[in-house]
Amino acid sequence: MKKSGTRRYTQEERMEMVRLYQQSGYSASRCCKEMNLGYPTLRRWLGKASAKVSLVELVVEGKASAESLSMNIRLPNGIQCELRSKLTSWETITLIRELKGC
Repeated sequence: MKKSGTRRYTQEERMEMVRLYQQSGYSASRCCKEMNLGYPTLRRWLGKASAKVSLVELVVEGKASAESLSMNIRLPNGIQCELRSKLTSWETITLIRELKGC
């Protein structure tokens, strides 16, 4: 039995809505209100979309000493972070995972 008001989205519609959310700069809650979409639905779609990404390209510009090391991280979901101190590889990976979950 189908719930009243339940709408089915095609794969293309889902991908488009995820893309719009990622480029909007809005919170997931606000974006869901704008698109008339349930928050759990968007989170589920985002989980499926991010599960397909296994590698992230790192671009290293120029050379820097450990004292002046800075890093700009831009994730596919639009989150950006600028670091001005040296982190271990493990700390960097942990930070990226935490940012990805935002």
